[in-house]
Amino acid sequence: MLFSRAAYRLSVAATWAGLAQAASIYAIADVFDSKNFFTEFDFFSQADPTNGFVKYVDAATANREGLAGFAKGGVYLGVDYKNTTDTGRSSVRVTSKKAYTKGLFIADIAHMPASSTNTGSCGLWPAFWMFGPNWPNSGEIDILEGVNTQANNSITLHTSGNCRMTNRGSLSGTKLANADCFGNLGCKQDTAVANTYGASFNAAGGGVYALEWTDEAISVWFFTRGSSMATSLSRGANNSVPGTSHFGQPLATFVGGSGCSIDGHFKDHNIVLNTAFCGDWAGKVWSDDETCSALASTCEEYVGSNPSEFTQAYWLLNSIKVYQQGATIPKRRERKGLRFAA
Repeated sequence: MLFSRAAYRLSVAATWAGLAQAASIYAIADVFDSKNFFTEFDFFSQADPTNGFVKYVDAATANREGLAGFAKGGVYLGVDYKNTTDTGRSSVRVTSKKAYTKGLFIADIAHMPASSTNTGSCGLWPAFWMFGPNWPNSGEIDILEGVNTQANNSITLHTSGNCRMTNRGSLSGTKLANADCFGNLGCKQDTAVANTYGASFNAAGGGVYALEWTDEAISVWFFTRGSSMATSLSRGANNSVPGTSHFGQPLATFVGGSGCSIDGHFKDHNIVLNTAFCGDWAGKVWSDDETCSALASTCEEYVGSNPSEFTQAYWLLNSIKVYQQGATIPKRRERKGLRFAA
């Protein structure tokens, strides 16, 4: 049956409206911010699983070298931008102690890793993401991620086999690059909205990302700084209950249905923030990037020799709020132990 464009738009809108109406009623489960972040997240200091030109440091080293701490009322997670290196640039990767299955996750991010000049963040691979045990069998959700000169956010799911997604309900400019979510490639959606990633994100003062994970879909919204929704979500009372039906159309939504059981492929996810260099993505596509490959023959050579390019390669996080069904307002543990005075 043939549909007019108007009828198609109504069909898509109705589909998303149905998903929104079916959304859960949420209550606050956890709030992570400068009051408790370093008691609720662990530092990962093993070898990078993605083969990056990076050395993830432990909490004591991050504190001592000023790679993690507090700045402008938020949580700072940075990289070494002072020293040349031929063994990998020091950086931070942190993982939440708690794991979650489904829910609404709202991250107020003031700054993300990007270039300090106009070189397009060459060599950088920052990510805000979630993943479960026994990868990829419990799934991975990449909420905010990109490499090199990428201008807009890429949102990707990774799963075990037999999982294909549609992006029915995503903004019209968002393109589904791959429908099969299996393994390293995953099912990726490339967005087209300005200020969602990198230097332009930072120039706009950052913004708020929201992820909703339900039985039916995994959806991501972005609200730029200063918008009414960003203000409401970032400044609202911690025990307020946001309704995704008021969020508008998602930046990207992954709908499983008969092509993929979300419950069967996603569970027990920890929240992660990290900044990697080169590796299986940024390094692999280095020679394909005209801007970056003109700076050095390899990603590792450029990253190792140009520490001053990474003064802006840091996360500044105001908060992450987690809402779930039937949750109760948590008793928050205050920061203790290491000072994290960066």
